[in-house]
Amino acid sequence: MRIFLGFFGLTRSLRYTIYSIRAQILMPLVESGVAATRYGHFHLPVTIRNSRSGEFDLPTDPNEVNLLELQHCRVDAQDPGLIAETLEIARSYPDCYNDDYASVRNICFQLRSLNCLWDMMQMEVTEHDWVVFLRPDLLYLDRIDVLQIVASMAKEGTDLAVPTWQDWGGLNDRFAVATARGARVYATRLGWLEAAAADGVHAETLLYFAAAVEQLRVARLPARAVRIRANGHAAENDLQCFGLLPVREAANA
Repeated sequence: MRIFLGFFGLTRSLRYTIYSIRAQILMPLVESGVAATRYGHFHLPVTIRNSRSGEFDLPTDPNEVNLLELQHCRVDAQDPGLIAETLEIARSYPDCYNDDYASVRNICFQLRSLNCLWDMMQMEVTEHDWVVFLRPDLLYLDRIDVLQIVASMAKEGTDLAVPTWQDWGGLNDRFAVATARGARVYATRLGWLEAAAADGVHAETLLYFAAAVEQLRVARLPARAVRIRANGHAAENDLQCFGLLPVREAANA
């Protein structure tokens, strides 16, 4: 049995989150004597611009990814042409975020990143191995003992373990622990986008759909994580979800 760590998405706030990644994920592995292989695929825009998250033309640092000390890494420019076909399909369905498909566009990039990550990993990952998928822009609040989670999943015959919170009617896809089979489904669920998008493209319901169709056995992880923006600010609705921000303050934030 081997453990693989797969980082994906954006490294927009890694300078703020790297300490939690080291303390809550990497250190427990070191303490268990596990030398996990680290892969990463990322999109790198020139600047981060997202009015929904309060990020306005914030420059990115191409060297920030080095903080993860990856053995295998690929960084692509965030070229709209890379997701043009996927976004065109997504636009034929309702915009469930009501932001002119800006959030759907970000989901398309994230799904592409996962696909590219799996393309990199699949030749090395065997059916006996385990994969941990991680977003680098999350501040991990709790210790994630991967070896303990894997032992529990193996005992229960579980394919995929995802967080318990913010599932929005589907499955939270912020991070995950998976068997090789579960990892393939998690990373390549873009292939189910059209079949799952009757009510619009939504990351959590897409994962739920793919897991259901592929008949994965899913477990839940209580470990918490908060999205950190490129400006270092935490996502208010994440803080509110964990009781770290009063409802009235979140409403005025």
